[in-house]
Amino acid sequence: MNLSSRWATSLLAMLLALSAPLSAQQGLGWLTDPHAGISGAFLQPAATSATPYNWDLTLGGAGFNIRNNFVFLENTAGYSFLRQAASAQESTFSETEFSFALDGQRYGYGFPAGDRPIYASLSAEIVGPAFSVQIGDYTRIGAFSRIRSIASVNNLDAGLNYYPYDAVAEGVNISINESYLAATAWGEVGLHLSRAFALGYDGELRIGVSPKYLIGFEGASAANPTGSSIRQLPGDSIIVSNLSADIAFTNGFRQTDNGNGASGTGFATDLGVQYAWGETNSSGHRYTIGLSILDLGSITFDQGAQAHRFTNTGEVLLAGEDYNIDNDENYTDEAILQLSRDVFDGGTNSLVGTSFSMRLPAAISAQFSAHPIDELQLSAIYRGDLPWKQQQLSQGSQLLAAAHFSKWWYGAGLTAGIYDWDKVNIGLQVRLGPLYFGTDELTGTFLKRKELSSGSLYLGLRMHDFGGKKRGRGRKAKRGGGAVRCYDF
Repeated sequence: MNLSSRWATSLLAMLLALSAPLSAQQGLGWLTDPHAGISGAFLQPAATSATPYNWDLTLGGAGFNIRNNFVFLENTAGYSFLRQAASAQESTFSETEFSFALDGQRYGYGFPAGDRPIYASLSAEIVGPAFSVQIGDYTRIGAFSRIRSIASVNNLDAGLNYYPYDAVAEGVNISINESYLAATAWGEVGLHLSRAFALGYDGELRIGVSPKYLIGFEGASAANPTGSSIRQLPGDSIIVSNLSADIAFTNGFRQTDNGNGASGTGFATDLGVQYAWGETNSSGHRYTIGLSILDLGSITFDQGAQAHRFTNTGEVLLAGEDYNIDNDENYTDEAILQLSRDVFDGGTNSLVGTSFSMRLPAAISAQFSAHPIDELQLSAIYRGDLPWKQQQLSQGSQLLAAAHFSKWWYGAGLTAGIYDWDKVNIGLQVRLGPLYFGTDELTGTFLKRKELSSGSLYLGLRMHDFGGKKRGRGRKAKRGGGAVRCYDF
């Protein structure tokens, strides 16, 4: 099995893992709904200033996201595949036929052609309880809890894609650029505050902040900070030149894990600012523009953690047969020990610490919305990784156009988006009473796609006040005067 085949097997295994009940982030189609309440703060903390409810309470919500450009399933839909995977009693895998079977149902897989760098992001999220409440005319406060998990690799060298890698002859160097692979699961408990300030005749400035305390459950990372090169050899072996790699993991990634509870803690914050302007015939502003920075923080894992460093300025032989370890009860430790012997010529001194830090998927988001009529909102949203650090979790990039018809008790939205500057898809979001659900990728998630490499789904249950109007400021303010209380939806 060559390196690319190992990648394919790993990514397919992660697809199967996501069929578990933990069913990533809430979709942008929901977060941009004018009636999203506290959920809107996960994209733009300042947005809750315009929430039409006096209070809202999210009882629970969940979702998942998967995107990659390395391997795809053929002619299937994500929902039907995950249902099959969740209940499958047996599976078979054929590397030569590029297929696998779940309880006899055969699925084909393949690899995209081209020379784009490899990316992959798998994420899951559970939200709730969470709430927000209006305090006075211009202030909104709230609190929330979430459990999140993300596995990601971004900008991995294009030479490791299946076809380019397979086309390189044995003994020929393949350059490897800076890369970072990471996976973690954590919980967060946060507070929320947003405040609006009236400006001039019909303008309003809004700011929002959501500080978060993080509880790290498990985490693992592998970094190649300076770059190196590899050469393929027969027998599933490679030679690595100028190796410089950092590997870190918590006890949960060791087969001998006996620990329970948190493996680390940390802090993070979401920050946002909006400006709204333009009168409407009844309530709200005609236009809104905003900018937010999300997940600015990190987790330090210091309970049962290990950090290893492998450096060698010469050539290191990694023989495939040496890593076919039969000791399933202690595979991780045995593999680290073997790698240490290979890199340090028989030495075992790779351990450099018992703690490590992992940065959250810090992102920047820009939003613009317009209300042609009161019930209709048109939006444009960008969300992408902050380019400050290579070594951080990644959720990739999203550029969406959204249209929402949104009223007090019900609403629906459509999105058209491009994901990681690679995949284009249509999304659908529905809100009916206390229930909301949707997907940002309708084709592939529910409808069959010829090459399925991504999907998303989210749903939740929430409550809000029953009055049909919000106490507080209106939009028909007089120049220099006070606000009229007529904020009706």
